[in-house]
Amino acid sequence: MDTTQSATIEAGLTSASAIRSRPRPSRFGASWSLVLIAGDIASLTLAALGAELLVHSSYGDLGAVPGALQSILFAAIVWLMLFERIGMYRRSFAANGRDEVYASLAASGMAMAPALLIILLVPVLLPFRHLLIATLALTAVGVGLSRFLTHTIRERAMPLRTRRIAIAGTPERVAAVPSELSLTTSDSVLTLPIDSFDDDVAAALADRDVTRLEWVRTALDRGVDELIVTEALPPEIMPSLLRYLESRGVKLAFAPMRIRPHACDFAVRRDGGLALLYPRSLAICTPGAEWARRAFDLAIAAPALLVLSPILFAIAIAVKLDSAGSIFYRQRRIGRYGVPFEIVKFRTMKPDAETASGPVWARSGEDRTTRIGKILRRTSLDELPQLLNVVRGEMSIVGPRPERPFYVEQFRKMLVRYDERHLVRPGITGWSHIHMKRNVDTSAIGERLSYDLFYLEHWSIFMDILIICKTGAEFLFHSAA
Repeated sequence: MDTTQSATIEAGLTSASAIRSRPRPSRFGASWSLVLIAGDIASLTLAALGAELLVHSSYGDLGAVPGALQSILFAAIVWLMLFERIGMYRRSFAANGRDEVYASLAASGMAMAPALLIILLVPVLLPFRHLLIATLALTAVGVGLSRFLTHTIRERAMPLRTRRIAIAGTPERVAAVPSELSLTTSDSVLTLPIDSFDDDVAAALADRDVTRLEWVRTALDRGVDELIVTEALPPEIMPSLLRYLESRGVKLAFAPMRIRPHACDFAVRRDGGLALLYPRSLAICTPGAEWARRAFDLAIAAPALLVLSPILFAIAIAVKLDSAGSIFYRQRRIGRYGVPFEIVKFRTMKPDAETASGPVWARSGEDRTTRIGKILRRTSLDELPQLLNVVRGEMSIVGPRPERPFYVEQFRKMLVRYDERHLVRPGITGWSHIHMKRNVDTSAIGERLSYDLFYLEHWSIFMDILIICKTGAEFLFHSAA
């Protein structure tokens, strides 16, 4: 490798804070998982003691009933197993302690359902239902507080693990990798573009000496813990290269830039002398997920329309009295698979708001809004009629926010993966909605897409419930307007 190439390598170290990349969940090690399990058991125990004081009943009396304690123990085990199943002991999507509380409340809500069934279906427990239900409620609160404290302690005592990553390969492929990685601002990336990559590898292979590879030596000298190679390496060099890197605590990974997990996952399996890549649909795109999400949407939207009907009626009257024009505002948006539909909202702007200008990107402090419209937009109450879109199957409660056709055409040209948002029904709220302001500039559409893709790639019913919990909190404090 010549002097010019070495100089390029030396200039290649950058902080991840300079790279706009997609977020990633934090993973828990085995020891931290045990801490979380112990905290949840402690919360359950304290909740039981607190419930005794609240309802003036005793678990000692319950223990005298044959089979009662076994049923309670079974319910507690089911609670912990559900927490484990939805990943509460393996990873966290929380950016701060407050988000950890939302996640805990969402998980507790899911875990309460089977526990309540046990309480109601086991006859010997019915006389103690007030004690047991109080215990469940206090456990949910206790787990939320426990998770808030553990998150705060972990942030201070165990700072986020930084990664030092080196990327080696041909210049154009090396340049494309950093923006595709899930990085934190504390990570650093060392780019090692090599024009003569294949020739360097061939020379090292001929001499059977991987230490000849200057990009390997440079990566080790800079103390990286992971080396990503964008090119295929000859199988003959792999054993010696792996031994050399593993003995120094460096992981080796390949990033074939022509194969990227856009809207799919990959499973790697060895078949004889071949490594085969099996693509598979994202979990959210499977028939089972489609059925579960639709059932979830109807279970929320239909009762919500009934319960909120007095509020909807009052808002409709206020909109009509405030200004001339229709009560509802219908606008063409792009839905699942790119199929257009009409979104329904309460009208918040003057009837002629876009007559002269044409489509205008919504922004905070609109001078086109009506008096009541300002209140509706600040509280997001103008979004409530979209429950009708959910019932009709055009939208979901949770999903990427739908955009107008005019802007979709622009964003498709700007962002290669933009159409992946349309693999699912758009949502009233979403992962990007709870992490970003409702009205953002078009320059932030790339960041919004990164959150939407994160949602698609990590979806679960638990994640949907978490988003709904945080959306509810933002509605109460008007922090999403």
